[in-house]
Amino acid sequence: MERNFSLSMITLSLTHFLLLCLVVAAAAAASNNITTDQQALLALKDHITYDPTNLFAHNWTSNTSVCTWIGITCDVNSHRVTALDISQFNLQGTIPPQLGNLSSLTTLNLSHNKLSGDVPSSIYTMHSLKFLDFTDNQLSGSVSSFVFNMSSILEILLTNNRFSGELPKNICNIFLI
Repeated sequence: MERNFSLSMITLSLTHFLLLCLVVAAAAAASNNITTDQQALLALKDHITYDPTNLFAHNWTSNTSVCTWIGITCDVNSHRVTALDISQFNLQGTIPPQLGNLSSLTTLNLSHNKLSGDVPSSIYTMHSLKFLDFTDNQLSGSVSSFVFNMSSILEILLTNNRFSGELPKNICNIFLI
């Protein structure tokens, strides 16, 4: 009987230890994910050359949680950035490729600013993205056919930019849900 009790205690201790390891590993993974999100957003901040409202200077700082920053929405469970909406801030600058590292992003709204340059191809690899709005900027380059192959996308707004070229032949793929 004493031997069974000892084996039960060892089994219980090992179970607790394994659960503790899983919790610590999950917390570390979540921390790394939010760190990746923070680095991507700080790269965006670094690419903004004109911020008349001082949105970034006063709010987007590394000593506060990304989830409290203006224009950022995080999932309450995963603590990952799910929406970036910094529309209508009259921002000038470019979109960094690191923005594509926001792997849980479902909404990307950079409309009604004065962003310029090409849209990085990393944006088109965001598999969770459902809503993309670049309306009223000064973005240029050709509209990549990749944007129309994004399986999760539901709405794309690209008007009033400086895009060139023809729309890809596979544009109809976006309407297949």
